[in-house]
Amino acid sequence: MVKDFLSLIKPHGIDVRQNEILKKYTTLNIGGAAKFFVNVNNLLQLKTVLKIANECREEILVIGAGSNMLISDNGFDGVVIKLRGEFSNFYIMDNNVVSYSGVMLPFLIKTTVDYSLGGLEELFGIPGSIGGAIMMNAGTKTSTISDNLDYIEVIEITNPDKVIKLTKNEINFGYRKSGLEGFIIVKAAFILRKSDKDILKKRITEILIERNKTQPLGTFNVGCVFKNPQDGKISSAKLIESCGLKGFFCGDAYVSEKHANFIINRQNATSEDFVKVIRHVIKTVKEKYNIELEPEIKLINIQL
Repeated sequence: MVKDFLSLIKPHGIDVRQNEILKKYTTLNIGGAAKFFVNVNNLLQLKTVLKIANECREEILVIGAGSNMLISDNGFDGVVIKLRGEFSNFYIMDNNVVSYSGVMLPFLIKTTVDYSLGGLEELFGIPGSIGGAIMMNAGTKTSTISDNLDYIEVIEITNPDKVIKLTKNEINFGYRKSGLEGFIIVKAAFILRKSDKDILKKRITEILIERNKTQPLGTFNVGCVFKNPQDGKISSAKLIESCGLKGFFCGDAYVSEKHANFIINRQNATSEDFVKVIRHVIKTVKEKYNIELEPEIKLINIQL
């Protein structure tokens, strides 16, 4: 398949690489090589890559900010797509914000605040791209990204010919889920509200201070590793901490002393180190509370 995919993609002038190391594209700094790594700059290129990958029967993985995934050290035996160029654009009209999926969520929030638009500020500090945030319905205790969503435009991975528009009510949003597996988000539209800019700026400053106090910022991590059980009603962090697991480690992967639902890559953790910590946490919490913790992060080429 190597020759087929390369020979079919190269005439289109699309940037494709072989054996690209994936850890540098993730906030966890873990991950082996991709069979193919493709930088996609616009919708036409995205459709072209998907069609050729499907024709060559290559598995497909889309990476946004890489802030919510653990990739195996064995890498990914398929086509990894990185959205760039056009996918980093957004525009604001009155109270409406239309953002392509590659835009970074913190940057979009800062800009909407500068435009005196409220609605997204409670999500400030969540890393990741707009597309990735919508795929997992990223959120906090008080807000989710779907709250202010109007519609999205997607293409189906196995049938990428047309762009499909889905309104918020047509999407099966739930706690840390969207039901959008099998699709790639192209863009999203939000309806925000006019608000006092100074109040919004004060709020995002408060959020950042609180995150700095309670989360191990500045480390290699993927945010909260586990979903909170019962659709968010129980805190995974409190369960893990009460089991005495803060500081538990395997190799260079360890449970944060600051926030028990964060697992840190100290420097040179392998995917296996990380998986061993995850398994131990799940087993320990299950034995003590009879609660099965479920990973919130996306596991690539990894079985628990």
